[in-house]
Amino acid sequence: MIERMDYETPAPHLVVARAYEPPSATHGLRVLIDRLWPRGLRRDAAAIDLWLRDIAPSAALRSWFAHEPARWTSFVERYHAELDANPAMVERLCGLLRAHGSVTLLVGARDPEHNHGVALLRYLLQPTGSVAPVGDDEARQALRERLLREHARLLELMTDVRLALLAGHVDAACALFDELGSLHHSHAAEEDARLLPRLPRCARWPQRVYEAEHRKLLQLAQQLHARLQAAPARLRDPRRRLRLVDEALPLQHLMEHHFAREEQGLLRET
Repeated sequence: MIERMDYETPAPHLVVARAYEPPSATHGLRVLIDRLWPRGLRRDAAAIDLWLRDIAPSAALRSWFAHEPARWTSFVERYHAELDANPAMVERLCGLLRAHGSVTLLVGARDPEHNHGVALLRYLLQPTGSVAPVGDDEARQALRERLLREHARLLELMTDVRLALLAGHVDAACALFDELGSLHHSHAAEEDARLLPRLPRCARWPQRVYEAEHRKLLQLAQQLHARLQAAPARLRDPRRRLRLVDEALPLQHLMEHHFAREEQGLLRET
């Protein structure tokens, strides 16, 4: 259920270019997104890695638009509606972006501003859900810095719980874990409400990955809390405390793993 981070995951980089332009070292995976092959473009010279015909606008919409700038706003709305109805193809493109890091969307259109590649790029950069306002740049930066401080505090509390158990201070370990549980609950709830809906469709990791890790963290924390509360008298036995310290390791490891993902992805992209 949890996507691993044992490998380097590239940050997404997405651009639009004309299919007739020579390939560049910065292009990454070159994906043609026209429904028809660009007229006059030799296949052996195109340097196209993949052709995704089905993500292009429908033939009817393309004919209606006819690259008329006056129809641009309506075209974008209609094309985005078609993309909403084609989630499998959108997810395929997002998967390619996450796997390769850099993807260049190739179009045959001459107009660099009014073409379906630009409309598709706008769609992929849109948030995945309805978003509540976060505030100006200063407010967003303050929120990010506070969440980072909470990451550090949660990890510190997790270490303190394990040290208290090793030292035989069971009551102190329970109190520290209560503080950890309260802070983690409010921290995750704020991310769920304010940040996850702001993730772009082509985010480094999709929203479901963060949600799955939040659920797993909650599950592990509840299990550990139940063990701490069930029989504090039995924890006077050093061997039982040592086993509980070992049982706390998966929670600590997942917290470290999850916070690293958020700092590489969620907190940057939102």
